[in-house]
Amino acid sequence: MAALSESAELKLVSSIRYKFAAVSGDEKKLSEALQSQLTLLLEKAGSRHKAVREDTFKAFVSVKNFVQPTGVALPVAALLEQYKRTTSPIVKQLDLAFIREGMSRLDQSKRRSLLPVVLREISKETNSASAAGFFNIFLRLLLEIKIPGRGSTEDLALRESVGVANPDDAKYVANWLGKLFLLRQDIALAPDDEMSAKLDASPSGLTKEDVAFLRNKDTKSWSPNIPNSLSLPECKVKAAGFLASGAFRDDERYLPIICAAGSADSRVSSVADDVLKRASVDLESESVVQSLFAAHSMLPAAHRIQILRLLSKSAFACTPRKQVVDAVREDFILTTGGKPQIVGLEALRLHKALLGFLSWVARNSSDSGAVDTEMGPALVTLLKDYILGQGWPIPNSRSNQSQTQDEQRLRANAYETIGTLARVSSLEYEAKHDLCLWLFQSLVTDPSPDIAIYIESALYSMMGLFKTTNTAQHPNLGVASTEHDLGAFLLDYMTPEQGRVRTARHVAARFANNCFPYNDIKARWINILALAAGSSERRDILEEGQRGLDPWWATKLHPEEPLQLPDWKELVYFFFDGSIREPHQLEGHAAASGQASKYMKFPRHHLEAFPIAIRFSKQILFLSALAKNNVEMDWESQLDTQIENDLAVRRSIREYIKSMDPQPILLLLNAALDGIRDHPDVGVEDCISCLSDILSFAPSETIISPLARRTHELLSLRGSNNQRVRQLVSKTFGILAPWDTQAPVAIVQLRELLSSTHEPPASLSAQYQCSMTCLAGYLSRAKYYSRLSSLQASDLIQFVSKCSLTGLMSSDAGIQNASLDSLSQLWTADISLSLQDGDLNTIVDRLASLAAQGNEKSIYALGRLAISHSSESSSDGETPATRVLEKLFGLFEIKRTEVHFAIGEAIATAIARWDSDSVQLSIDVEPFGQGAEVVRKLRKKPEQVGATLDKLVNDCKTTKPSLLKASGIWLFCIIQYCSSLPDIQSRLRDCQVAFMRLLTARDELVQETASRGLALVYEKGDKSLKSDLVKDLVSSFTGTKTQLKVDKDTELFDAGALPTGEGKSITSYKDIINLANEVGDQTLIYKFMALATNAATWTARSAFGRFGLSTILSDAELDPKIYPKLYRYRFDPNPNVRKSMGDIWKSVVKDQTATIDAHFDAIMTDLLKSILDGREWRVREASCAAIADLIYGQPYLKYEKYYVDIWQVALRVLDDQKGSVREAALKLCMGLSKTLVAQLQENNASSSAQAMISQVLPFLLSDKGVENSVAEVKYMAIGTVLDVVKNGGDALKPFITTIIIHSLELLSTVEPAQIGYYYQRVNEEDREGLDKLRSVAATRSPLFECIVNCLRFTDEAVMSQLAPQLVATIKSALGLQTKIGCSEVLGTLALRHSIFLAPYNAGFVKSLYTPILDRNNEVSKAYAKSAAYLLRSASPDTRDRYTTRLVDLYFAAEDDLRRQKVADAVLAIAKVSPDAFTDLETRLLPFAYFARLDTDDYVSEVCEAAWNEHAGGNHTVKRYVNEISSLVTKGLETSKWALQHGASFTVASMITALSNAAGKDGQLSESNLQQIWPVLDKALSLKTFKGKERLIAAYPLFISHGKKLWEGKPAISAQTKKIAIREAKRNNAEYRPYAFEALADYAAARQDLDMYAEAVAVVSEYLNSEGETHKLTELEQKTIEAALKTAITAYNRPRMRSAPAGVLSDIVATIEGAKQAVSVAKDTLFISALDLFDRANESGIVTNSDESLLATRWAKILLQDETDVMLESQRAARAKALLSFVTAWKGGVFGVTDGQSSLDGEMQRKLTQMKTVERSLDVQRLLDLVLQKLGG
Repeated sequence: MAALSESAELKLVSSIRYKFAAVSGDEKKLSEALQSQLTLLLEKAGSRHKAVREDTFKAFVSVKNFVQPTGVALPVAALLEQYKRTTSPIVKQLDLAFIREGMSRLDQSKRRSLLPVVLREISKETNSASAAGFFNIFLRLLLEIKIPGRGSTEDLALRESVGVANPDDAKYVANWLGKLFLLRQDIALAPDDEMSAKLDASPSGLTKEDVAFLRNKDTKSWSPNIPNSLSLPECKVKAAGFLASGAFRDDERYLPIICAAGSADSRVSSVADDVLKRASVDLESESVVQSLFAAHSMLPAAHRIQILRLLSKSAFACTPRKQVVDAVREDFILTTGGKPQIVGLEALRLHKALLGFLSWVARNSSDSGAVDTEMGPALVTLLKDYILGQGWPIPNSRSNQSQTQDEQRLRANAYETIGTLARVSSLEYEAKHDLCLWLFQSLVTDPSPDIAIYIESALYSMMGLFKTTNTAQHPNLGVASTEHDLGAFLLDYMTPEQGRVRTARHVAARFANNCFPYNDIKARWINILALAAGSSERRDILEEGQRGLDPWWATKLHPEEPLQLPDWKELVYFFFDGSIREPHQLEGHAAASGQASKYMKFPRHHLEAFPIAIRFSKQILFLSALAKNNVEMDWESQLDTQIENDLAVRRSIREYIKSMDPQPILLLLNAALDGIRDHPDVGVEDCISCLSDILSFAPSETIISPLARRTHELLSLRGSNNQRVRQLVSKTFGILAPWDTQAPVAIVQLRELLSSTHEPPASLSAQYQCSMTCLAGYLSRAKYYSRLSSLQASDLIQFVSKCSLTGLMSSDAGIQNASLDSLSQLWTADISLSLQDGDLNTIVDRLASLAAQGNEKSIYALGRLAISHSSESSSDGETPATRVLEKLFGLFEIKRTEVHFAIGEAIATAIARWDSDSVQLSIDVEPFGQGAEVVRKLRKKPEQVGATLDKLVNDCKTTKPSLLKASGIWLFCIIQYCSSLPDIQSRLRDCQVAFMRLLTARDELVQETASRGLALVYEKGDKSLKSDLVKDLVSSFTGTKTQLKVDKDTELFDAGALPTGEGKSITSYKDIINLANEVGDQTLIYKFMALATNAATWTARSAFGRFGLSTILSDAELDPKIYPKLYRYRFDPNPNVRKSMGDIWKSVVKDQTATIDAHFDAIMTDLLKSILDGREWRVREASCAAIADLIYGQPYLKYEKYYVDIWQVALRVLDDQKGSVREAALKLCMGLSKTLVAQLQENNASSSAQAMISQVLPFLLSDKGVENSVAEVKYMAIGTVLDVVKNGGDALKPFITTIIIHSLELLSTVEPAQIGYYYQRVNEEDREGLDKLRSVAATRSPLFECIVNCLRFTDEAVMSQLAPQLVATIKSALGLQTKIGCSEVLGTLALRHSIFLAPYNAGFVKSLYTPILDRNNEVSKAYAKSAAYLLRSASPDTRDRYTTRLVDLYFAAEDDLRRQKVADAVLAIAKVSPDAFTDLETRLLPFAYFARLDTDDYVSEVCEAAWNEHAGGNHTVKRYVNEISSLVTKGLETSKWALQHGASFTVASMITALSNAAGKDGQLSESNLQQIWPVLDKALSLKTFKGKERLIAAYPLFISHGKKLWEGKPAISAQTKKIAIREAKRNNAEYRPYAFEALADYAAARQDLDMYAEAVAVVSEYLNSEGETHKLTELEQKTIEAALKTAITAYNRPRMRSAPAGVLSDIVATIEGAKQAVSVAKDTLFISALDLFDRANESGIVTNSDESLLATRWAKILLQDETDVMLESQRAARAKALLSFVTAWKGGVFGVTDGQSSLDGEMQRKLTQMKTVERSLDVQRLLDLVLQKLGG
């Protein structure tokens, strides 16, 4: 179309302007013209001709004037389209002017329809001025739209419907809405010239240009007091809801919603927080993280907090290190730097978020493993500055206690984060060293114990930085210097100092353990210091010190390094060489502490460390001697055991010490002696133990001899109360004394004590014992050393023999044991005692008698006696040695097992003498010379060895339990100690047979002995013997029967296993025979023997493979048939069998996986058969456990064919009669369940998973599973189904309906019976509370979780199957839990699967008609809630039917309970489905209003909540008068009193609400009056009932505001009067006062009638009663007050305005006749009189006649009985009434006052008198006013 010429355009503009002017007076025609012509006119504002533009602008001004009337409609939609279309800025501005004008004149629906037009292509707006105006229009429209519920269909379609389908538009709108959230009210209203200063002073994240845009360049845009301005809070609330809707994607609204989350308005922030929680934005995206950092740098603190929380969820946020540091620095500057400071709670919140982010950064940096050289150090510095800023080491005090606690928590987090960051940072050595020192100082000085925990955590995190192997970070720094610096300050913190709040010893010790290798001596010194405090030290410090000294623990702390023991020589020199001085130990310590040790490292406060250092040095020496670099956990006990029992170990140590320089060993031994001498009370046992242990291996020339000069120092310990110390003293003395030149002096000293007495007192007993053993030790070692001269020996031996033999006969156990020790040492060394003939036999008898009592020392001595040559002499053909063996063999009856081992050792000693290992192990010196010759001569006795073996082998065949046990142990001991002898080697086969026989013994100790013996025989035997042993063992294992040979004493059963009922039990074969004879049934013998044989079989199984037997089979070829049985036996319930079979399995099965794969089917078949056919419970139990282990970790395909069979047998034995079998079956079921779940978790779509589900679910859901009558089976099946459902995925779909229905039914059956029992015995109130708990438990139970998981996979197919069955379940459900579950299922379907619900919604709602009335409140509420959820997506017809039924149920209810259920249903709709309630509000809202006035409190409360939820105002009542009146009519027409009364209350409430809405002088509409009057009339006609006073109180209001009803209508007018008088005359005493008051109010409202006389006539009876005087009741007093009020206020108001004196005359006459009423109701009198005189004053009438008498009468009433007016409120009310009366009197109401001077004087006198006696200042002021008025 060709462009118009200038003239044509001018003509067009002129024409349009004329048209508008022509119709400007007619709004309708002007509106029509504007619709067609306005856009055409405005388009010319963009003309290229200047004249046209000028005329257009003039026309624009004219049109602006024409459209001022609000009735003119503007074409807003067309203007918007033109705005979008045009490119002219002028046209856009003109369009915007009219758009803003016209929008306010559109109705809401039209305004809403404009939003898509506004938003479409809004992002293309380039002109800032017009864009701001257009965005302002959008905000206005935004306030109008209705945002749908989240997730609804409308919400999903909102993006398209509002016009933001274009991502650019959505981002544009979201961006500016985000900035809108940042706009504060003070900024929005700030003048332009102050804007920059305000933004600088309090940054909001907006620029000056942003604020100008949001204000549309108008400072009044957001002013609350300007018409048509926007409300900033409301816009923000609406914007938050809009952003949260489906109109925006998460990536578009993420940053804007963060801006909203920081809002101070909870309405905004709560919505934003919810969106952030649900947002699916990828926080690991680089662009998202960068945008968050950028926003963080711009936004205020509140928004930074939100951003930091989000960054704390992103691992990628830890990557941009510079930005992390900048962000942290900026935030700390906000609270401490030169920028506007943030203080108080907001600063705390920022710090909390910041430290949370830093913790996140630290953790993720730790996980990444990358070394940080930039970010970590910078962040550590910032955090350290933060702590210093709080005050260090003691935080600055705060006045706010809660703030102090918050800051303490942040301080603690800061410390912890410092440690974590430092651990992953690359710090310079000086920096990390200084940081570590600073943290140590913080630890010992910070006053808060809570913070100290976090400081310790930080230090522990830094330990890895100081490991000595970690030198790569410090290439210029040697390890030695690192250790030196670190060790120095660690040692410093091991010593207590003044000014430290707490110790850092634990941290220092832990540093030493973790940062230094085990061979570092200073670190071990720190550990020793940690242990030095002993029991007074904290347990954790002691544990850490102990760990540091433990080499096994060192291998765990430093697994990357091989264990290197400390150099024991350097260790000894470090601890005990006085030439070494440590500067940090010499500074003031020696002088201050007063050393008790000559060693500088052990001043008084470190003295407890001395014995620890001694012990540790000894242990390291021995470990070094054995070259033990691989140690076990119990290395100390192992080391002691090896030294004590292993000859090879002892030889190794002896050779090692010989090869070493003796100086460090002598230094250590001298230190131990110094410890004994200097501080015998501190660690003396460790010192003497060190001497004894080392000297046992020391060479005599280089070590023992130089040390011997100090032998006498040992004698100071003779009197020790510690027996072990005395033993070690004796041993050490014996080793040293032969080399001491001063030994004779010590010996004399010892002999003097022994000679002084044979029965020493208790105080000398310990010295006596030790002296005896010292002398015996000296003699024995001197003989070994060949240093015993014959001249000395004879006398000393005779003396020691005499003392020892005397002590042997002593009754003192201590002296007796010392004598035994002495004699044992002498006999072992073959030192002959000076004895008479037969004395040796006497000694043997004495020793035997003591041995029979279990004295192991006497047994030991018997064995040693047989060593000496004197034991071989014979006077009667029997040598003492033979006699010794007889005595030892006779001790088999002893019960104590350990004694038998001592006997066995003694027998081995007696027959092998020095060829026995036990003798050699007991020697602690190395014999030479004559001593070696003694040893050479005292060898084995071959004939006794053979005879002893014959006896023991034969005794192993006996059936006597005690002899069998003893023989087995003795035989084991002989092989153990004498296995090297050829005599023993030749009899190993016999020993093997004996041990095999013992495997079937019932005593576990005998079995263990046999097992060890067989292993030892196997180890010592040749190839043939080994082969025979293997055959015997396999035969014993695979044989199905065990031969049992018995005699009458054979023990077959444990005592008590087969009780006879007489306090006895069957134990032996003899008992079985006796019982069979008594009963007369000889078959009992065979039955009991079968039981015994079975027991023997299992006993043999338990012995098989124990303690080394498994190794015998490791190389044997086995029959494959053994694997199934062997596999099952590994799980036998007998722990012995289980352990034995486990050992065998490990030995014979080299590759377990390959063996199981090869024999899987055979093993599985055997196990399944064993479960079903196993007659013995142990077989069934073992089979269950074996199957569980067999299938664990196996692919499903491998056991698929057995899967159902496994489940079947497992559930079958789940009800086994044996409890342990049931437990095993349960474990098998749990294993099957876990296997299935694991398969589903890994890939629930795999073929294996689907196959497993398809097989197991039908079985579990059958009567064999969840419906099983056996509780155990049922619960197991339920648990498995729950696990399957949780992980089953789509594979569950075919079973979803079945699972849901079964689970719903099971909800009630799984409740414990105890709850039902308790429920039946509690009252109704308690039942309600219990029902709530039961319903909560039902919905939180695993079963319901299973249902919810199933519902996740709901689709159309599932719904079609589920719907009918669910309806059927709802109808048939009986249990509370099932009903609750059904309701929750419906709710879940309605909320999450509404898209599939439509075809079934009506059916579901209909099915709830009855359940919502369930007698159980919890059930009915749950169903009502479900129905409400269903109504959300229900059709209008369904909603209508449901709500209609609710109303009908309410009015048809026979009791309160039914109405309560209906009320619950209505409230549920109001709260759960507000949209549905709104759609149905014409029915539900009036009904809620009606029911809120129900006579039942519960119904009233519930419906009140529903009413308030959706209305709550008087105007709402006005909208629904017709509907409410209809319900009232329905209620009044029923025969139920409750509904009639409720209807009456509704009428009263409705009248009150309408009156309030109308205002004081307003009138109700005629239509409303016509609706209300019939029901009001009918309600008032009801008989009086409780609460009717509410109705009669509303009646005068209705008359007052309903003049249109009765004015000019005589019939209605008369009827209203009749009702008022009728109600006042009713006889109900409680109702009467309210009726009187209503009568008065009615009379006041009917200004067309003067009803005063009639009203007084009605109440006169109660104004002055003439009956007997009595104390009035409260009700009578209330009635009198109402009657008096009626008498005063029921006057005609128009008459008062025209002739007040006449009205006052009538009233005063009535009052004068109502003396009793006046005396009772003074408050009413004065208050009513005040109102009366106020109205008389308002009339303004001056009475022409003299009414002085009338005035006098009123004055008399008001002033009489002034002394009876007791209350201050009454006196104040009277004063006010007097003031009003005087005002009326002076105003001429009572005529001219000039002639009434007498009354004036009388009143002044009275008033003055009243004021004088008045106590209240307020009343006095009122009386002053009266007097002033009177005098004026």
